[in-house]
Amino acid sequence: MSVLKKSFLGSAAIAVVAAMGPSAAFAFDEVNWSWDKDVVQRERINVTVTTDIEPTGLTEIEKLQIQIGDVSASSSVKNVNNVQPTDGGGAGSFSETFVFDTNTVEGGGVIDNIEAAGPISQNGINATFDGGTVDETTTPDGDPTQLTFTVDGTVTVDPSGSFDATTELPTVDSSATAVGNNQAINSEVATYLHDGQFLFDVGPGDPANEDEFGGEDVVGALGALVLGDAFSGNSHTALAIGASVLAITGTVDKADVSASSEVWDIINARVDSSATAVGNNMSVNVNEDGSADDSVLIGDITQFAAADLSATSNVGSVRVHNYTSLAMVDPLVSSSATAVGNNVAINVGDIQ
Repeated sequence: MSVLKKSFLGSAAIAVVAAMGPSAAFAFDEVNWSWDKDVVQRERINVTVTTDIEPTGLTEIEKLQIQIGDVSASSSVKNVNNVQPTDGGGAGSFSETFVFDTNTVEGGGVIDNIEAAGPISQNGINATFDGGTVDETTTPDGDPTQLTFTVDGTVTVDPSGSFDATTELPTVDSSATAVGNNQAINSEVATYLHDGQFLFDVGPGDPANEDEFGGEDVVGALGALVLGDAFSGNSHTALAIGASVLAITGTVDKADVSASSEVWDIINARVDSSATAVGNNMSVNVNEDGSADDSVLIGDITQFAAADLSATSNVGSVRVHNYTSLAMVDPLVSSSATAVGNNVAINVGDIQ
């Protein structure tokens, strides 16, 4: 099917629903419920509902969201290395020789070859007198006196301790979120809501048939929408039924909603990786503070998704060295992936 044909069908679907019958022109359209139930046992059910409210205001919404096409999100983090500073520790040896030279005052006689003495050792350090010479002359310019000492040994310094993971371990965060249709409604007063969310795609088609308009497909698409209206006086429900027929027959394609988060080769850091893919999402909060008169929600919600949804979170090669209290870092690695087709969250009144 050509791009032209599928683009036309997408526009035709919306146009036909907008023009379809008197009910499509009014918010909330028409809702009729009926049950036909056969039971074996005897049942007596008494239900009484009494409503007496005086809302201080009104929020009324009629809205339609249509996402045509693919939605994707990607996050990638690699090769993060926390290089720790050195904090002492280890062993080392040393050896130093000290030579003292001095000129003697006037005098007489020469004393040579003072014998060596030592060593004197304490705590691994050795001090040795290597000997020397003393030359006493009758002039100030005589040979100097030399005394030589050697100090050597091995010293071990204990490290002061490892790093505390609860305070000194950094964090690497990676997240990816892909959403087709999303809305959040917060109201402090009574709320009337007529809402529709639709997610699908029109594919690239067959380039060899670009010039073919495909009248039979257009007729089929319009027929599917009229069929939907025959089963429902609600414009959004009619569109959902018609779109379902179009998806089953291949007139419209499935959308691809994907989210991917990848974290790799992390040294000395905690990791939090998440990926979320959602087709249609809705959140409605009405009068969370709990006034009884305003705790009212009348909703007519339709969600349709012809889509492949996927969420992937990959974490690998995470290494931690020389940290204590790792058990307090919970979790050290967090990886989550969530894929949702249609989602609705509704809160009415004070929920404590």
